[in-house]
Amino acid sequence: MDKRLRTASILVLAMGLLSPITASLADPNALSVKPGDTIPLTVFPPHVFLRVANDPLEILWERVPEYEVQVVPVPVVHRSVELRKANSGEPMPLFFSVASDGERLYVKLRWHDATPDRKTGMDQSRDGVAVQFTVNADQQTSHTMGAPGRPVNIWYWRSDSESAENLAAGGFGSATHLPEQPVSARSHYAKAAAAEDNQWTVILSRPLATDGEYDAQFEPGMVRSMAFAVWQGALDQRDGLKRTTPGWIKVDLSPLKAG
Repeated sequence: MDKRLRTASILVLAMGLLSPITASLADPNALSVKPGDTIPLTVFPPHVFLRVANDPLEILWERVPEYEVQVVPVPVVHRSVELRKANSGEPMPLFFSVASDGERLYVKLRWHDATPDRKTGMDQSRDGVAVQFTVNADQQTSHTMGAPGRPVNIWYWRSDSESAENLAAGGFGSATHLPEQPVSARSHYAKAAAAEDNQWTVILSRPLATDGEYDAQFEPGMVRSMAFAVWQGALDQRDGLKRTTPGWIKVDLSPLKAG
């Protein structure tokens, strides 16, 4: 076990937050988690700064624990999705890190994708990824787009732009573009010797505190629930046809106190 993996494992287990953590089978440098687990937020040390905000190639990310969770095809909830269900794909690993510099929350997402699909048309779909948070930290809601009266806040990145969209939802088909747009993002697509090893890396971030009614807030002492979604254009995934985490992963924000 390498030093970064061993250190991160000791830190998390010492906090009593997770069931035993193991190295990911897909990437031995990642820590395998599952829905229901809690991970600690990583806070960059004082006087350590990101050179460029949201830079996927920033060397500091090599010092931040990376986790792996399986994302699976979502259940069919609309006839238009059912018609394309054959292309929904198999479960796949999504790698993620969550960190803060004391001012912003950063979410780094990485996944393998043989082709970078950047256009949407009648017979084309773009790649995309989203991170979803509960709006009310102490309120339970569905990990798939929330529920009426129990909304979620979604940060959505799509491959045809370097921007991110700040959304809210309260159930299937209710995603709404919010008037406040404090979320930003950058991406990097890396090619490898084998196409199946090509991968996207996306960084999304937002100030810890914002004024939006449906913005998730990130304060010391909170435990915030988080879930992910991935769209692969080569599989004609769009809208409700996607892969998601099959439940909430919790992020303990207590380390913000040390910032």
